[in-house]
Amino acid sequence: MNDKLKRVSRKDVRIRLRGGIQAKVSIVHVFDSSVETGHTSVLLNDMSPSGLQFAAHLRFPVSRDYTIRVLITFGEWQFSLIGHVVWRRREENLYVYGCELLSDRSLQAAIVQALHQKLQRMSPNRDRIHRIYRELTDVHASLGLRVDAKS
Repeated sequence: MNDKLKRVSRKDVRIRLRGGIQAKVSIVHVFDSSVETGHTSVLLNDMSPSGLQFAAHLRFPVSRDYTIRVLITFGEWQFSLIGHVVWRRREENLYVYGCELLSDRSLQAAIVQALHQKLQRMSPNRDRIHRIYRELTDVHASLGLRVDAKS
């Protein structure tokens, strides 16, 4: 039961990307010092406006002392996202990672639009799913606006 609650308590709905999407990851900060490592190709498994999951052959550190950049292209959308690896697990000959994104509200809104378009292309005949995702993202956006209005 606790496992189920942990999965449901995510801030945003994650969209599973069937077949995955190729992305590139590099390390850009280590202990507050800028670095620029080479990019490695990864497979993006799922994504939300606040996080993503990817699989790679390399073993990235799980620490807020390291910041990674994830370069993603789907459709006409291109993103250069910054985040921290918050968990890692081994699956066969790959490592699977959870990444928390460090993004502002406008970037999150762009990610929502891009994911909605991707969802429509992946499942064109699933109007109910598109409506639910749109409603969930609208609720999230309106909550964010209410919080901003109070500050």
